[in-house]
Amino acid sequence: MKSSLTQRLGPLTINLDRQRFAAESLGELLSDQQVRRMQAMVSGQFTGKAVNPSEGRTANHWALRAAAAPAAYSLFAHACQIDIDEATSVKTRLEAFADEVRNGQYRTPQGETYTHIVHIGIGGSDLGPQLLDDVFTHLKLEGQHPHLSIAFLSNVDYHEVQERLARLDPTRTLVTIVSKSFTTRETLLNAGHVRRWLREAGTEFEEAALVGITCKPDKAIEFGIDRQRVFEFSEKVGGRFSLWGPVSASIRMKFGNAVFNQFLEGAALVDEHVALSPVADSLPAWLAICDYYNLQQGIESLMLSPYDSRLGLLVPYLQQLWMESLGKGVTNEGKLLGTPGCPALWGDVGTNGQHAFFQMLHQSALECAVELLAVVCPAHDDQPSHQILLSHFLAQAEAFYNGRLNTDEQRNNPEINYRTCPGKRPVHVLMLDRLSPYSLGCLLATWEHRTTLLAAIQDINPFDQWGVELGKTIAEQIEPCWTQLSAIPKDPVTRHLLALMKHQQCGE
Repeated sequence: MKSSLTQRLGPLTINLDRQRFAAESLGELLSDQQVRRMQAMVSGQFTGKAVNPSEGRTANHWALRAAAAPAAYSLFAHACQIDIDEATSVKTRLEAFADEVRNGQYRTPQGETYTHIVHIGIGGSDLGPQLLDDVFTHLKLEGQHPHLSIAFLSNVDYHEVQERLARLDPTRTLVTIVSKSFTTRETLLNAGHVRRWLREAGTEFEEAALVGITCKPDKAIEFGIDRQRVFEFSEKVGGRFSLWGPVSASIRMKFGNAVFNQFLEGAALVDEHVALSPVADSLPAWLAICDYYNLQQGIESLMLSPYDSRLGLLVPYLQQLWMESLGKGVTNEGKLLGTPGCPALWGDVGTNGQHAFFQMLHQSALECAVELLAVVCPAHDDQPSHQILLSHFLAQAEAFYNGRLNTDEQRNNPEINYRTCPGKRPVHVLMLDRLSPYSLGCLLATWEHRTTLLAAIQDINPFDQWGVELGKTIAEQIEPCWTQLSAIPKDPVTRHLLALMKHQQCGE
């Protein structure tokens, strides 16, 4: 039996023994050139190189974490000290404001404490803070504010706007508007709705409530937000990598600075590990190498199932990080990729998935890798229930790889082959000691480095998203067609569909 592919980093353990390759060392699966590109990605991020070549930018999201744990970065981040200092300065301001909201120093115009926060953003400006709010709320953390709740508003569907605001009191609601450019159409549209809602209660409530999170502070001030409540982050921080900084201001307000800084410290552990380990031997690199090998074998799907109900929003968050970063069609040199840049990521919490799509994974011909995540120590005292949950976790990991009745003779025997489970799916096993802000930070930073290392192996840029722009551009061209007779969509099918919609709206 080959040596176990198990690695532990702080609260996180991975096991990769159930793979299709026979290599003793994962580094054997890569060329020397691919290893050099991985090294360039790691060192480039931590020394301020332009690792985002299409936009000529560095990627310094890690500096947001360094602001909370500077000692962890002292050996390798000198070249980016200015970025760390800037992140630290904003963090200090944000911590002070969060404390003022939490302890009642910052009050409404009527002298009352704030009880609600509306967080307006989309994509990385929404998914990250929403994940943190969901997990931290489930953890029942000691620092959680007893009377402060967060309502997330991302969709331009006005049904969502109505539903969110109907439950809130405009005289006691803060509004954090999160937009990197402060030109994001969806975010500003929703911000306009919320401003009118506040204004109906009194202009003084609108003026006091608005908080801006952006890398374009002048635009936020022009929008009408007081300069003292505008918190800036760097253009070098991509939206889907941004939850570590001011984007999560509402989380600091609700759960406290100590909790959020523990989250940053968990991520800092991973940064230090990646920066100081041999590049192909770090824990995120092991996962990225497996992902790359599976892609080369035609496995273009990855199912992730966390066996912990408190992680119900983990997959939606990671889908954006993973597929927006790696959903590319060409290399940095403009060569067409022969495979997708990453497997399509999907899934749901266990054991729910066992009674839904696991059936397809056990018996169909779909090529898909499986990643199962367990939290070993629960936050409750019902050990028998937790042992049953973990038994299912271990059993599914075994079943996906070993299968049953899967010899050639058995598969071709119609008397039994309806029970055949082929097995041999690549299985990644991840385990957290327990779920905490620290361990969640460790897990999410692991996924970030896994993402950028998989990009480096394939020589693609994980920090741009030009495909996102296409649909937005077309939408802006269609919008005038609703009200201007002279505006006609270029695409004939769009013209036809628009005409049908107009006909139905008129009730004709």
